[in-house]
Amino acid sequence: MSQIKKLLNHGIRGTHGIRKILPCILCIPWLILVAEARQPNVLFIVVDDLGWKDTGCYGSTFYETPNVDRLAATGMRFTDAYSANPLCSPTRSSILSGQYPVRTGFTSASGHIPGDHKHAESHNGAPDQRGAGPSSVNHLPLEYYTLGEAFKDAGYATAFLGKWHMGYDPYIPENNGFDFVVGGREHPGPPGMDGNRKFFPPWDKKKTLPENPPANLHIDDYLGDCAVEYIAANKEKPFMMCFWLYDVHAPFQSKPEYVEQWKKKADPANPQHSPTMAAMIQVMDENVGRVLDALEANGLADDTIVIFTSDNGGNMYDVADGTTPTNNEPLRSGKGNNYEGGVRIPLIVSWPGKIKPGSVNPAVISTVDHYPSLLEMTGQKLRPDDHKDGVSYVPALKGKDFDRGPTVCDFSHFVPATMNIPNTWIRSGDWKLLRFWFDGAGQEHRYELYNLKDDIGETKNLASAYPEKVQTMAAQLDGYYKKSGALKPNANKAYNGRTVGVWFSTTGKGSLTAKDGALVMRAEEKQFDAQTRVTPSLVESAWVEFEARSAKGNIVSVQWTSHATPDFGSAERNVAKPLSNDWKTFRVKMDFQSRIKDVRFVLSNEGDEVELRNVNLLTPDQSVITEYKFY
Repeated sequence: MSQIKKLLNHGIRGTHGIRKILPCILCIPWLILVAEARQPNVLFIVVDDLGWKDTGCYGSTFYETPNVDRLAATGMRFTDAYSANPLCSPTRSSILSGQYPVRTGFTSASGHIPGDHKHAESHNGAPDQRGAGPSSVNHLPLEYYTLGEAFKDAGYATAFLGKWHMGYDPYIPENNGFDFVVGGREHPGPPGMDGNRKFFPPWDKKKTLPENPPANLHIDDYLGDCAVEYIAANKEKPFMMCFWLYDVHAPFQSKPEYVEQWKKKADPANPQHSPTMAAMIQVMDENVGRVLDALEANGLADDTIVIFTSDNGGNMYDVADGTTPTNNEPLRSGKGNNYEGGVRIPLIVSWPGKIKPGSVNPAVISTVDHYPSLLEMTGQKLRPDDHKDGVSYVPALKGKDFDRGPTVCDFSHFVPATMNIPNTWIRSGDWKLLRFWFDGAGQEHRYELYNLKDDIGETKNLASAYPEKVQTMAAQLDGYYKKSGALKPNANKAYNGRTVGVWFSTTGKGSLTAKDGALVMRAEEKQFDAQTRVTPSLVESAWVEFEARSAKGNIVSVQWTSHATPDFGSAERNVAKPLSNDWKTFRVKMDFQSRIKDVRFVLSNEGDEVELRNVNLLTPDQSVITEYKFY
């Protein structure tokens, strides 16, 4: 009996604790009941803006993530996991609510915006936009019974550490089931007060951060300190801790000594080669390692469920170290866009004794699925009236066949930095259908269909080849809207009818049309233009690359503005050499005093006609940051 008491004093946690003394206690039913009542802990790690390929276990050949990799070696790594939205606030709300953002109305990264924004239909937008999406709320309403509340009511100690971004007080973690909070406020990134030191003090403490921390203390290191202390203090009772790091969100900064180390390792030939991003990922990985070590040190590793994931894809629209912060190849696009690069995310689940270590699973998972899955994993009853869109993936964790059914992801907002056009996609099996709302030439819906098994990069639109598949999946999408009551975009009544892709005419008479993937410009008077406001976060310099031809030997000017010089009357310009009937590639350097604003092509004379294709914007080191398509 003394051995049993000794084990009890150290805490018998879950089935692993029972197995250790099973020969001694088979005759003591009450002890078995006590042990079984001790539910497993939950450590839920969310990294901000971590791309699908930003860790070693997911294939990065530049970033180093030994701690994330060792977690994958103990659990299951999912290859086809998705965020419910390509931005942070909506996805975070989907985790806590178990509902798609399109259902809750929290569809934009607006959790830092004050006031009370409503989810409402719109019929009017900018004149160059064909569709008008519903407005987004800016907080997660308290009426939702959240994942945190479910665990608190189940007797768990609950903690939230890190980025919240789901509204101002009263829409804060403390009112969503979390008793212990560090950070956890409206901040869209790290909670700094000084724009140059946002990851470092001074911090906007909001009563959850220290008054006078050391000047060189990284916010995620502080979160790591608090997490380690919390684990030690709560080792005798079950806890559920959200450890939602501020890395690797902008601003792009890290510990200076780490950045210098990574500058020596960066290879421009590697698509991922930002030293600053590598240093940010290093800080993230170190703190993941610290919490995993704390579980080991406190004897809790075998009785703790660990989930590691991201809130959306990697950032491909900002610039760090002269290049994009990360690169999501082979996935298309990135954060803020609804292609795979914006929504396919890493997901690792460790459930000791239940999962085959080091296993890889191709099942489709959405962030709405964590709510019911964690309830089932911890022995709680499912709450289908709350996690309306979530499906428990426990069968997948146990190595069984799992199909959650059609998966929906809506992002019906125009985002100039990422070239997102209001769209909603549905995935069924290997097929993904994107509906671009009212984006056809006559404001009809435009569809793109991809077989992700054969084309993970979404390079071959099969919509015209498989019209019946488009019709079937479109009907499934319509069925979801009808069943959920979710608001849809509408045709924009203010549309001026002069848009091709994300390019439109603002000056002079003429026509813009799409032909075989090219933009055809025909001028009926002087200074006819094709302009786009879809420009990423380029500051001080960039390149525009394009192919052009003209049967008439005309010329085309490239012009641009910045936020410091927003008037095209003072715009910089470069003039391409006279064009011929053959395609020729041009690359024009653009310098500007602040962030780029607009880019346009201009035909100088009446009767000029030019075709343009493969138009791309490049970072200062000439990495592609934006690829324009003409539909």
